[in-house]
Amino acid sequence: MVRADDVASRVRLVVGVLFVLASVGSGLCQAPETFSQALSRHGIVLTKPSLIEALRNPDKEVRGLAAAELAEWKATDSLPEILRAGAAERNEPTKVNIAAAATWLGSSEGLGLLKEMCLDQTLDFYVRQNAARNVFDKRDHACFRAVADMMLPSASPDSRIGALYLLSQLNDRTEEETGVVLNLLVGMLTDADLRVRLESCEGLRWLKRPEAIVPLRNALANEREDIVRQRMESTLDFLGKPRT
Repeated sequence: MVRADDVASRVRLVVGVLFVLASVGSGLCQAPETFSQALSRHGIVLTKPSLIEALRNPDKEVRGLAAAELAEWKATDSLPEILRAGAAERNEPTKVNIAAAATWLGSSEGLGLLKEMCLDQTLDFYVRQNAARNVFDKRDHACFRAVADMMLPSASPDSRIGALYLLSQLNDRTEEETGVVLNLLVGMLTDADLRVRLESCEGLRWLKRPEAIVPLRNALANEREDIVRQRMESTLDFLGKPRT
């Protein structure tokens, strides 16, 4: 039986590796390519020896796709090669994808690599958050504090928004973790950046905590931007309390 969290991991790695753009002139988005379709487009033969060789391909996309396809095949005997490829990989987003593929095969070493990356403050925030997302998919919250720190005012707006999406939608949070996220989201309601204020409302909707009602009302009373006021009002409605 395929576990739900394994499916989620694979969907997220598809997102991280590749999307198929809309057909030219059609204006309609197609479904994402499968790993095998993308590899075939790159001229990679779909055999295990060819995929193992593709882990060293000059194209970073091919390297990540090859690891993902081997994991899809449940080719556990290829795990040493996947781990070596992950250790040698210099492109950080691809490194995350290769390490994530290793975790599909049950690799604790791959999971450890993902944890190292989410904790590494020298990496771009989107790389760290993608690594953390894959760690969370394994029901491991070792990266929680690192992602929470990306919601602090000292972080960039894009980092803060990405982190709030990740943590407010995180399943099986502890009460303590939920409290941390709630406090950070409440602080974002009065942030100088309009986008942060808007997205903090979305985070509060996902959290569904009544403790957010009072600070949300207070923020609404001082908010001057109509678009933000509308979002705050709809969030108050969603949380089931009358607006003031």
